[in-house]
Amino acid sequence: MSPLPGSPNVLFAARVLAVGVPSPGFRRIVLGGPELSRFAPHGRDQRVKLLVPPDDGYPASLTSGLPEREWRARLRQLPADTRPVLRSYTPAAVRPGRGEVDLDVFRHSRPGPASAWAAAARPGDAVLLSGPDVRRGNPGHGVQWDPGPATEVLITGDETALPAVRGILAALPPHHRGRVLVEVGDPADAVGLTDAHPGVTVEVCRRPGRPLLDAVADWAGAHGGAAARLGEHFYAWNATESTRVARVRALLHEAGVAPDRVHAQGYWHDRPRPAAR
Repeated sequence: MSPLPGSPNVLFAARVLAVGVPSPGFRRIVLGGPELSRFAPHGRDQRVKLLVPPDDGYPASLTSGLPEREWRARLRQLPADTRPVLRSYTPAAVRPGRGEVDLDVFRHSRPGPASAWAAAARPGDAVLLSGPDVRRGNPGHGVQWDPGPATEVLITGDETALPAVRGILAALPPHHRGRVLVEVGDPADAVGLTDAHPGVTVEVCRRPGRPLLDAVADWAGAHGGAAARLGEHFYAWNATESTRVARVRALLHEAGVAPDRVHAQGYWHDRPRPAAR
C-alpha cells in the first residue's frame, strides 16, 4: 500500500510478552505495551508492518509515534546493513484494552528474516510495529478484502494466509455463502476453519497430495461459470506464494469471472532467502 499522507499508520514501540505455538506450523508472538492501547483493530485481512529487529537493535532515528510517511523516509536513508527488514502480517488478535497484539508467524522451511526472528524471539525483546492509530481515523486502511455487494465468495490461500482467512470469516455476514480452499502441510494448522462460518464450506488441501492450484482448477471447472454469471454479486480473494498468484487469477478469468471480482496477492516468495542479521 502506498504510504500516502492520509495513512493512519504510525510506529508503535512494544515488547514481546510471550511466545507460543498455536499449531505446528506457527509461532505466536504476543506483543504488548501501553502504546498498543491505540492500535486500531480493523479485522478482516488488515495488514500491518513488522520492522524485524536487527541484531544490534533499532537505529535511533526510528522512534515510536512516527507517521508512516516519515518512518519510511528515515528507513530509506539508513545503510542497508543497519536497515530493519519489513514484513507484512495480519494480526491474529488485537486487544487494545490490554495493549496487546498477537502475530502468528508461519515457520517456512527456508526461514526468512521474520521467521528466523520469530523462532528466536524471547519475552522482553523490543519490537517496532507499524499499524493504524485510532486517533488518526481512516478505518479501512490496510484492509484489502473488498467484496462490494457480493454475497457469494471464494477464499483461497496457503498457511501464510490463514490469519487473514480467519479474520475475513469472522467478519463475514451470516447470510453470505461461499467456499474456502486452503493448502497446508499439516492439517492441524487449519483447525477451526470448518466451523468458522455457517454458510461457508472449507476444503483443507494437504500438501503435497492436493496442491491449491488443483483445487482452484476443480472449483473453476465446476462453479466458475455460475460465479461469472453472478457478476458483482461474486467475489474471489486469494493470497499465496507470489509465483502461484497469477495462475489462480488466470484460472478464474478463464472461467469467465471478471478481473475486478478477483483480488489475488502474493504473500511470500518461494526462493532462497538471505539469512537474518
